[in-house]
Amino acid sequence: MKLDQIRAFIAVVETGSFRSAADAIHKAQPSISAAVKTLEAQYDIQLFDRDSYRPTLTTEGKAFFLQSKKLMSQVQQLENLGHDLAQGIEAPLRLCLSQSCFSDPFMARIKAFQASYPELSMDITTDHLYGVHENLLKDKSEIAIGPRYGLDDRHAFTELLQLEIITVIAPELLATLTHKDNRLKPSQLYPIAQVLVNNSALNQSESGHRYVLPTGKRWYVNDYFSKKSLLIHGLGWARIPRYMVKTELESGSLVIIDVENFTSHSQLPIFMIRLRHQTLSYQANLFWEAMNRYS
Repeated sequence: MKLDQIRAFIAVVETGSFRSAADAIHKAQPSISAAVKTLEAQYDIQLFDRDSYRPTLTTEGKAFFLQSKKLMSQVQQLENLGHDLAQGIEAPLRLCLSQSCFSDPFMARIKAFQASYPELSMDITTDHLYGVHENLLKDKSEIAIGPRYGLDDRHAFTELLQLEIITVIAPELLATLTHKDNRLKPSQLYPIAQVLVNNSALNQSESGHRYVLPTGKRWYVNDYFSKKSLLIHGLGWARIPRYMVKTELESGSLVIIDVENFTSHSQLPIFMIRLRHQTLSYQANLFWEAMNRYS
């Protein structure tokens, strides 16, 4: 299998005919036909149903086309990287950070790393729950930072820090409930929305949340900014990292509650994660070693 053969096959699919494919990639039509036949012979499959007026993909051809497109996308990325390296441009370090982990201690580590390697560029994305490790699996990032959601023997990981998670509510909302020392029964919260950040992974059939009341109203948002805003305005209750609501706790615009038979307070370990089979880039290795030194 050669890349020119794959390009010819893709061109036939996307243009709808062997003649149009030849024009699109500036090849003779016989060479396009030969390239496709060579692929079919190599794998003993039929890529096109040639009984119709125009070449139509077979079932095998559809599967082969999808993987061919992925391959050519990776080839293009490699070519772009080669050109960048030839011009002295280094590829950025690709990180995926959980939305929950932007605490002062962790930001201090990122700042220390940036100070040590000021010339290194970073491409930082954020995700939540299973979406963090999904970024690794889809090769959108080399290293992820987040909780241990969805990790298995495909991953190598090391703990960086722990976040204190508390359960909070607006005082005016708490005032509508009967309580003693901010202790509540779960049934008292059923009519009030438990605010949750959406699981951002595309391939998860369930929400991924571990700490939810089995009964009751739930509201889902896309980020912690929205979650915090709803809480401050008395539109729900939620578990949230303490550092995110430190100012609101001090001002009294949010208060801590303890819900019976519910994990109202806990420590959430945050891990640095990579795929075991993946060879890290030079930049990613620098980051991995630096974060371990700072811990």
